[in-house]
Amino acid sequence: MDVRELQSATAKLGDLVGLHQEPLAFVYSDTEPSGFRPEEGKWACILAVMGRARRGETVYFDAEHVGCGGGGYFLGLCERTPKVEYFVSTGIPGEMEGEHYKQSPEIMLKTIELYPMPPAPAKYAIIKPLSALTEEETPEVIICLATPDQLCGLVMLAGFARAEDAVLCPFSSGCGSIISRPLLEAQRAEPRAVVGIFDPSSRLFLREDEMTFAAPRALWEEMLGNADESFLKTETWAKVRRRIGGN
Repeated sequence: MDVRELQSATAKLGDLVGLHQEPLAFVYSDTEPSGFRPEEGKWACILAVMGRARRGETVYFDAEHVGCGGGGYFLGLCERTPKVEYFVSTGIPGEMEGEHYKQSPEIMLKTIELYPMPPAPAKYAIIKPLSALTEEETPEVIICLATPDQLCGLVMLAGFARAEDAVLCPFSSGCGSIISRPLLEAQRAEPRAVVGIFDPSSRLFLREDEMTFAAPRALWEEMLGNADESFLKTETWAKVRRRIGGN
């Protein structure tokens, strides 16, 4: 499926599901785009920067402009931040506060080792509206912002042609759930989507009724191909779709 076909089919699926927010595309490139990137040395959460992409901008990152060390790691642009396993768990008395998202540094370190982020294949990591993709760009991940009813449609469609579960709901940072975990899933024969932004540190960058649904491109194309024959054509879904409203 080329970029124009992907854009057209995604717009159609957005109408069927009732998405109020255009899906975003995550792209790697060695060509620097025109857009916004964080200032060097200044902290900025990737989820906050992604808000600009939701408003139609292109945002991008490189090794010197990641906004956050954890975000740089989950983009594949930087090495893991030293002692991050303490930061996410218990902290270190007199040195750093812990987030207490994991019981111990040992458990957190094991989690990191189970799901290592591969190095980025290009210099720039880009997030932009899917409709803004050029024909030369290859999206790695499609990111949807969704309410529970919209998420219902996406999750059920992801599993339509699968015997096994097609969606994960893992422990992850916010940026990990929209980038690194979907990228790892893309390496599987049958990649799964990731529902995310359960990280309390990231929640305030989304509305209280929003979650993310991030699908590797292969799964997204599978969903696009299955949409017309799925439950999305039934009266049952039509009732949910009317409640969603909008387009």
